[in-house]
Amino acid sequence: MSATPEPFARRTAIVLVVVGTLLALAAILLNGFSDVLSRQLGSLPAADEKHGAGYYALRQLVDRTGGGGSLVADPDDLAAMPELAVLTPAIDTQPEQVARLVQAREAHAAAAEEEDAEESGDFPTLIVLPKWHVSALPLQPNRVQRVGLLSSEKVAALVPAKAVDTTYGATQEMRSAPGWKLRPFLAPRYLSAVTGKTLVPVLRDQDGAAVLARIGRTNTYVLSDPDLLNNAALKHPQNAQAAIALLAALDPKYPGAAVFDASLHYGPGDRNLVKLLFTPPFLAATLAMIAAAVLAGLATAVRFGPVLRERRAVALGKAALIDNIAALTRLSGRTLSAGGRYADIAREGLVRTMDLPRDLDEAGVLERLDRLGDRPAPYSQIDHRLRTARTEAELVAAARQLHAWKDALA
Repeated sequence: MSATPEPFARRTAIVLVVVGTLLALAAILLNGFSDVLSRQLGSLPAADEKHGAGYYALRQLVDRTGGGGSLVADPDDLAAMPELAVLTPAIDTQPEQVARLVQAREAHAAAAEEEDAEESGDFPTLIVLPKWHVSALPLQPNRVQRVGLLSSEKVAALVPAKAVDTTYGATQEMRSAPGWKLRPFLAPRYLSAVTGKTLVPVLRDQDGAAVLARIGRTNTYVLSDPDLLNNAALKHPQNAQAAIALLAALDPKYPGAAVFDASLHYGPGDRNLVKLLFTPPFLAATLAMIAAAVLAGLATAVRFGPVLRERRAVALGKAALIDNIAALTRLSGRTLSAGGRYADIAREGLVRTMDLPRDLDEAGVLERLDRLGDRPAPYSQIDHRLRTARTEAELVAAARQLHAWKDALA
């Protein structure tokens, strides 16, 4: 009965395990960082998107009216710009990112006020909240379709203020708060509004909720409905004129000027366990655990080696037969008695091989064999040692001498 053949060579199995492990790790990383990769390699920042939910038209409008309209990806650079900064967070933007950016601009505004630098500006910020779930239309670039409204809780969390609520409702009218003179917008069918204790309305809906609000006494403003400023809205000349008037009202020192943020688009996105494990400060611990697992696997493979197969009760082949005979002879304690018989068999074989006369007695045969060679010793001495060996070691040594004598003769 033959042994079962291995389905794969050892090297093939190792390659399959290594490749499978790397592919599994890659799948985990792609799943954990899918939102980051999508923003980095897929969609553009909202101010560069040309579909209906983007703000490319607003940026071009600002640029063509002499307001700049530059796109800034570095949050530190954006925080240091005194003109109006337009932030367009997405639903997966971390609220902490928005808060840090707003706080940095407020810190620059406070520093400029202490220095009494009137020409530096007020560092106003406009946060345009997201409203719709959209999906790209296949084979139609720069076209999206609305899937549904976003969660009001997630949208409200993007406002850097406490106890903010977001509501959706049918639009009847919008009006400016006292002290503000804004051009009227063409209101969308469904209007989004925000309420909160620290929110001061600038543009209200029919129920008094803020469509555009100021956060306390800061220069940070929140626009709850993006359908007033996005590409779909600005195709109407009335909304384009109202948008320029709105930007000018929010930043009187630089009327109509604005810069657009891209740092939120390229931010880290939502948190998850994969990002936690593969980003600082836990990245070092993760790499250490992976290295420890690899070393443990190597140590296990080296220590235990290949799997041992069950040996046959009776091995196959002439070598196995000889080994079995030797083992039985050793067990019976008759190893030394085999020396004389081995010497007789060896001598008879040499007589036939050398074609010596058959009528020679034992002494005559030994004399003839001694004449043939004496390396490593005369044949008669080797024959004597085989017959008189007292230990197994002496018997083995004499048998090796006989083998060497035959090799020298050949």
